[in-house]
Amino acid sequence: MAVTYGFEKMTVLRLDKDLKKATDATPTEIKGEAGKGATSTFDLTGLKKDPKKIFGSNIAYFLLRKGYGEVAANFGLLDVPYELDHEMAGHQKTTGGVHLLGEDTEPPYYATLVESEDYSTGEPVAFGIFAGTFSRDGYKAATIDDEDFNPEPDEYVNTPIAKKLEGIEKPQIVGFAYGAEEVTELKGLLFGTETTPPEGSGE
Repeated sequence: MAVTYGFEKMTVLRLDKDLKKATDATPTEIKGEAGKGATSTFDLTGLKKDPKKIFGSNIAYFLLRKGYGEVAANFGLLDVPYELDHEMAGHQKTTGGVHLLGEDTEPPYYATLVESEDYSTGEPVAFGIFAGTFSRDGYKAATIDDEDFNPEPDEYVNTPIAKKLEGIEKPQIVGFAYGAEEVTELKGLLFGTETTPPEGSGE
């Protein structure tokens, strides 16, 4: 297995309720450009399914082992653009621009691509979440003191669901890619033919 080195960027694409590309959405990159956010950490957990023994004739006759566990992706992100942050949270917006959190708040689905590289070879490594919602637990403010300002990443959790992919029989939840060709294929599965965000899409 590749030893991932660094977290170069992530790309998100908003989906509709049918898990298809939303009509007004384009892929948005977070890749360290000033004012457009930067990636810090990525932690994908819950991949394994705990096997379950089925007994028959006084023995462990069969082992249930298909599928996956409680998959979640935890992100540390810096300076996510204001509008994108609230869009990811599903906050409604008044005509004057105020974002609202209420009983009808419903985060949209996103396709998400994480890009890194193999420490030993420099080959690109990517992880794709085909459909999932983002959440963050809160916002905070603190007093200014004598220390230099040192921004900390905000913590986001992506909760995936399985999605039916074209040409794949069963719904899938996560994709793994190693090398340029596989990464290109993964981008196609996530975003369709539009794999390269247009200029300015990170705003």
